[in-house]
Amino acid sequence: MEQILRRYGYIAADHRQREESMASELKRLQLAIERVKGKELEGMSFSDLVSLESQLNDSLLRVKDQKTILLNQVERSRLQEKRTLEENQLLRKQIESMVGRGSSGPQVEPESSSSDENDKEDHHSDTSFAAGERETS
Repeated sequence: MEQILRRYGYIAADHRQREESMASELKRLQLAIERVKGKELEGMSFSDLVSLESQLNDSLLRVKDQKTILLNQVERSRLQEKRTLEENQLLRKQIESMVGRGSSGPQVEPESSSSDENDKEDHHSDTSFAAGERETS
């Protein structure tokens, strides 16, 4: 029983030590955050201020670079959207002209197996027509 109590007492002491260490690390990090925000600068040496300024400049450059990358991506997306809309409009006009030539109304029939047979017949008749043209020339 005494061993168990000693073991748990040892573990509790270890936890207290880690808790104190983590608390001091937390305070240090909170102070660093405040300094990056421009607060709590009074106790800093000149070299620490120069180092902080350098870190902030580096961070600012990375933010500006990322902003430029994102703006370029947005511009490329806008151009792609514009091209896609233009292509869509062109395809709609082509469909309208094909429907206008092929039927009396603006109806587009869904594809089916019978349309595949019609396509085969069209290809066959086109070939015959082309062969007929060659003979008369």
